[in-house]
Amino acid sequence: MKATPLDLRSQRCPMALLLAKRQCAQLSNQETLTILSTDKASINDMIRYFNQSPFSVEVLIQSECSTLLVTKKESF
Repeated sequence: MKATPLDLRSQRCPMALLLAKRQCAQLSNQETLTILSTDKASINDMIRYFNQSPFSVEVLIQSECSTLLVTKKESF
């Protein structure tokens, strides 16, 4: 599946979480969104949100920027 990029490096919470939620709401089943962020609070909030919703999240932590790979789970 194609990974759609969302650059939130200039955003902070709560705006980063809001933008991530809006973009993920448009995903189709098994589609992935790549989120870039530098704000640790935003990253933690996004991880918490996506772990409680119909998404799976994988986090790649790097020194300056973290990447979240959010995939919409297939609904039955």
